Amino acid sequence: MSSIDLFSQDTATSSFIQDVLSSVDYAVTQKSIGDIQGNISPIVIWDMDSFGGESTAALTRIRTTSPDTMILAYAENPEEYGGIPGNLYDIFLSVESLRLHLMSKIARLKEIQKARQIFNERMSHLVGKSESMQALRKTVERAILSSGPVLIQGESGVGKDLVAKAIACMYDKFVVVNCSAIPETLFESELFGHTRGAFTGAQNERIGLFEDANGGAIFLDEIGDMPLHAQVKLLRVIQNKEIRPIGANKTRHIDVRIIAATNRDLREEIFEKRFREDLFYRLNVIPVHISPLRERKEDVEDIAKYFIKQYAPAGEPYTLSPDAIEKLRNHDWPGNIRELENVIQRTLCFTNPGIITADDLQIEEMASHPQYQGQGIATTGIKSYDAFQQMQQQQEIAFLKSKIHECGGSVSLAAEKLGMLRTTLYNRLSRLGVNIKELR
Repeated sequence: MSSIDLFSQDTATSSFIQDVLSSVDYAVTQKSIGDIQGNISPIVIWDMDSFGGESTAALTRIRTTSPDTMILAYAENPEEYGGIPGNLYDIFLSVESLRLHLMSKIARLKEIQKARQIFNERMSHLVGKSESMQALRKTVERAILSSGPVLIQGESGVGKDLVAKAIACMYDKFVVVNCSAIPETLFESELFGHTRGAFTGAQNERIGLFEDANGGAIFLDEIGDMPLHAQVKLLRVIQNKEIRPIGANKTRHIDVRIIAATNRDLREEIFEKRFREDLFYRLNVIPVHISPLRERKEDVEDIAKYFIKQYAPAGEPYTLSPDAIEKLRNHDWPGNIRELENVIQRTLCFTNPGIITADDLQIEEMASHPQYQGQGIATTGIKSYDAFQQMQQQQEIAFLKSKIHECGGSVSLAAEKLGMLRTTLYNRLSRLGVNIKELR
């Protein structure tokens, strides 16, 4: 049973509201201004005519004490209350409209309330007080109210997936596509589907991921790894809001919010002819940039405490000592938030409840890792993001080469040991400019 507070004097309209809502199993409690100090229901119906000039101060108190409460205000003549700020109510109706549309407006308030709860829950994961995080939260809030494509850019591990989920909080459907994990030959089928018999092995019709996301949002993660032929198809989807499954004679209309993310510099990818410029501008309607953790060290403590709260066993308190906080702040976090999360998880596994000291924090320095020794790769002295990206690319090339050498030059065997598809590894080596023949 849903609970609603009705702030009104006894009138014909208040009796009508109680009769209608009670008949559909709503628990309606009639209250006066003095009852605001107590518990407030998730939905409030406010009679402006009953309280007149007292309404502004009273509604302000409700907004302050119960910011997530949905407020439906009504009056015989709403224009008489033009001086009341619009942020103090969610819907304002005339008595006539209230009688005609009460149930539909209550249903709408419940939808907004649910969306707000999901939004608050997802935004709670975006932790930090830095200027860049405050700007990010404002950008996300604006993006939620829009319907245009979103392009999220940032290094690996900064939390692009969390931002995407927050932006998509208003949608019941949220389909995630990892573009780097789809073999190049299967992109079109995965995204747009195919009909039965469209190609060898197509024994049944398959609905693509875009059609599966119809009416919701689709998250194209690592879109920088999408091959050019699939980029052309995606461009047409954005322009025409239509898809055509492989083998189909007709197009199908879809309504999908597109959210894309990448850790690549797409402008450089465009210059290198690996990403279409027209697709970039279609996706970059709402640009979202997430700063790396090393550029917002003031957030490290808050994020670390957040992960401690997430992963500490129930009833086992952990706190960070000043020297532990200093150690966390002094690290450059090349793996960003994902690396910090792993450090906290590892620390909680090997530390008894109580105070976490600097010695308890096992932070692995990539420059001292045996895998990179003797290869001229170090994190010291790196001043710019471009230089850091170059270092990451060198590390990835060295890592993949070493794995292929361990497998006697077999790319297929190396892919199997790495948990990758063979075609995915081949594509990645090609993008990195590695001559596969030289590895054999």
